[in-house]
Amino acid sequence: MAEILVVDDDSQVVEQTCRLITDMGHNADFLVESSLLVAKLEAGQVDLILLDVNMPVVDGISLLKELKANQKFVDIPVIMVTGETGEKLISQCFEIGAVDFINKPIRPLELQSRVRIALETRQHILAINKKNGDLARAKAFSETILNSMDDAIVVLNESDFSVVDANIVFQEKVGKSLSELLGAPCYDTGREPFHPCYPCNGHTPSCILSATISSGNTNDQEYQHGYEQNGKRYTKVITIPIKRPDKKTDHILLISRDVTQARLLQDRLRHLAFHDVLTGLPNRQLFYDRIDQSIAISNRSKKMMAIMFFDLDRFKKVNDTLGHDVGDQLLVEVANRLSSCVRKSDTIARMGGDEFTAVLNGVDTVSQVEKLANKILKSLGKKFILGEHSINVTSSIGISLFPKDGENIDTLTKNADKALYLAKGAGRNNAQFYSKTSAKKGRS
Repeated sequence: MAEILVVDDDSQVVEQTCRLITDMGHNADFLVESSLLVAKLEAGQVDLILLDVNMPVVDGISLLKELKANQKFVDIPVIMVTGETGEKLISQCFEIGAVDFINKPIRPLELQSRVRIALETRQHILAINKKNGDLARAKAFSETILNSMDDAIVVLNESDFSVVDANIVFQEKVGKSLSELLGAPCYDTGREPFHPCYPCNGHTPSCILSATISSGNTNDQEYQHGYEQNGKRYTKVITIPIKRPDKKTDHILLISRDVTQARLLQDRLRHLAFHDVLTGLPNRQLFYDRIDQSIAISNRSKKMMAIMFFDLDRFKKVNDTLGHDVGDQLLVEVANRLSSCVRKSDTIARMGGDEFTAVLNGVDTVSQVEKLANKILKSLGKKFILGEHSINVTSSIGISLFPKDGENIDTLTKNADKALYLAKGAGRNNAQFYSKTSAKKGRS
């Protein structure tokens, strides 16, 4: 039975989360005041923390940094909880030390699954840490547990990283018996790209083995091994110092784990969170993030940035007469044509329905944007052949420019939307730039 602490200022979220944790058979406690977290941890044992990102007084990111900087709490796993889905936020939390990320509104099965995985991982690390000690204990661990695990595990000398012991999985991966491995530096026992010690050579500061020696702490690092016929491969390497009673490290336990499937699933889920399922284009969340990036780039380069809003004229008629399947095919083809019209540095996104957007970086002149808009109108104006159906559609385009038409996301998108409705009012199948004078006429 684990002790799990929920830190969230939303009482409904706290009640739901604690109930789900209790249903799993664990003890649940909570805090609604973030400033009390450290004192709470000092007062009793906590096995897992569910920490809300957006907290009053002290925000979740700051608390996570404080916990990971404190040796007393650094090993307590933390799952971040938030209603935000920005890619930067997720990456930041993982970089600081969060073990997982849960989005609001909370889905019960997802929360329970992620809590279970976090606790199992913690138990796995604790079980390994209990084996830290002298070489005899490491040997006993190797004989009883190492060979029952799917991970490649090896015990190395601290001085030269030579092999002292290795489990069967490690021996099979490098294609050598234990007698052939003993005394050889780990990184010299094989050169294949998926070697358990890859890419460490033990001589550079970035090497995980060197990092463990210098810090005296457990380290872990994930490596991408490039490509093969079946795609990317990922390995997670964990190094744990084995210390004598005088606290000096004399051996290192290295665990190499194939995490390809878990990483690919994580990448897929992250992709789905920021991309439209039908077209594969960036979705609304990623679109706004790209605008934010583009504004920063424009401020540095002193160039303009343009936002385009697209709306297919009378798209509803296609759905009503030919069905939604044909409508979906049309949207996919529209996405392809839009993407082919812009540069790789630009972004085409789907906001929903038949609404698309574009972020254009490094704009030198207004005529450059005007030429692109005409190019897009011409491309979309060509007949679409979808199976037995021949479809003609047009598009209306609204355009706003940074910094002329606004200096923030809200203003720029609102003005591009106003320009779109001016284009519709002007007879459709045309592009209109935002202007304060025209905008006062309202939507047509």
